[in-house]
Amino acid sequence: MLIGQLAASTGLSVRTLRFYADAGVLPAEGRSTSGYRLFGPDAVARARLVRTLRELGVGLDDIRRVLGAEASLADVAAEHARALDAQIRVLRLQRAVLRAFTGSTDPEELARMTDLTNQTAEERRRIVDDYLDAVFGDSPSAVADRLAMGAPELPEDPTPEQVAAWVEIAELLRDPDFIATSRRMAERARAEGPEPDVARFDVGKAVGEIAGPAARAGVNPASREALTVVERLEALSPNPPENRTDVADRIDAFTDRRIGRYWTLVGIINGWAPTQAPTDIIDTWEWYARALRAHS
Repeated sequence: MLIGQLAASTGLSVRTLRFYADAGVLPAEGRSTSGYRLFGPDAVARARLVRTLRELGVGLDDIRRVLGAEASLADVAAEHARALDAQIRVLRLQRAVLRAFTGSTDPEELARMTDLTNQTAEERRRIVDDYLDAVFGDSPSAVADRLAMGAPELPEDPTPEQVAAWVEIAELLRDPDFIATSRRMAERARAEGPEPDVARFDVGKAVGEIAGPAARAGVNPASREALTVVERLEALSPNPPENRTDVADRIDAFTDRRIGRYWTLVGIINGWAPTQAPTDIIDTWEWYARALRAHS
């Protein structure tokens, strides 16, 4: 059949069919005495297949591989689907970045968001791993294990809040001062022994339950009421009473608002159900440390 007849049978324009023929995906079987292309009976099905694949975004090179039996249609479709998945993930991240940037006037902030969110999941995980290596090295640590298990994982379709949280957490984990502070905490934890004191966990829970209300109520750490809180907590410990200043020093060594902020950001990124805000916990421990010093 002539190209005009093929166009009428397929619904494709003559111009499109000529393009397919020139590209080698719709070869003619010969030419008429007048020099017009002639197409065989299988050209209709072939042209429709080419049109369908092109509408799905499959490139001409892959179409030639399929039609030339160099690759199966299923393999090409699966390969193209994987490529589309990758493009969709990038588009979702870009959409979330733009939504997170709405209302901001700082172009550098947009650049930071774009750079960080365009990284692969492996590259984002490397930021966390580099932080853990810098803080803990090769030394075994329960804290390092907890951080690794609770590492932030940006979802494929993040919200603007999750993108903003990831940008902030990536900058935090790269902050030399935060790394140095974390390293000091890790070194002190190792110096105090590899096995945590189980009794300390019970006292820690009690600090939140007993000192927390006093901290939130704004009780003066130097007051008699604060001393009552300190004495109640000391009475709960099965160990001999420690020097209150030493206990306050230990609290200060392991209390950093940026640590609390880190876990808040991880919760946003990983979609964890909100519990007690880490900032509330830190407020409580800071108040307790001041109360210990005031009554040392």
